[in-house]
Amino acid sequence: MARRADRALGRAERIEHERRLAEAARRKQRLARLAGLVVSAAVVIVAVVVISASHNTSDVVRPGTRAAKADDARVDTLLAGIAESADNTLGASSAPVTVTEFGDLECSVCDDFALATTVSTSDGASGSGVEDQLISTYVRTGRARLVYRSLDTATSAAGERSEFPIQQAAALAAGLQQRAWYYIELFYNEQGQEGSGYVTESYLDGLAKQIPGLDYREWLSARHDPSLTAQVSSDETSASRQGLQATPSIVISGPKGRATPIQGVPSWSQLQSAIRSVS
Repeated sequence: MARRADRALGRAERIEHERRLAEAARRKQRLARLAGLVVSAAVVIVAVVVISASHNTSDVVRPGTRAAKADDARVDTLLAGIAESADNTLGASSAPVTVTEFGDLECSVCDDFALATTVSTSDGASGSGVEDQLISTYVRTGRARLVYRSLDTATSAAGERSEFPIQQAAALAAGLQQRAWYYIELFYNEQGQEGSGYVTESYLDGLAKQIPGLDYREWLSARHDPSLTAQVSSDETSASRQGLQATPSIVISGPKGRATPIQGVPSWSQLQSAIRSVS
């Protein structure tokens, strides 16, 4: 009788122990599911924040601010005193070497090429300093002239092809007043993240208002001239015929002919070597 009672008690204890184990397992599963939901929610929140940040245009440099004045001073130091013609050519027309840059103003690689090593690009890295050296060493001294031409790469990749002729025409309109390179360099200095939608009418207007000596009303009237968007299309056709598919693409010609085009950001020594080969 006592043995049966002991066995019954032992069975009841095992059942209770198993029940507790099962309850603990279920509790653990619930906690795991809850943790999964929290993590998923956190991932969604982070994604929303990242997406919102990438589309936030509130950090675009505004004319008259300290950041804008610093950009103005940097660009003016680079370009002041260098002749510019209405065909977007920087430097003396008599320069023996012509360096043609095919660019997309929203291209973060062009940004890298254009900016000084002391300036951060839109991706947060330091600029290459190569174009600054080109302008200071060759263009300012009359040994080369620098021409800007349009080639859409980054803008279409970001799904914003319709922006491309508009942004490029804005620079070409400044070129009609011999200020294209001021506009181009300011754009690169104040470039936002690709695909963030920062290139608005306000942004383009703001760049024009920062350029010293630019007649804003004249620029505003000229920038919608169909001949400018036609020039953009003509530039792209020229690039296609030359097999150029990247920005920046650098084409160098001189008394000894034409160097092999450089697609992407060249090193300073690579650019110098190409210039010497045609000089």
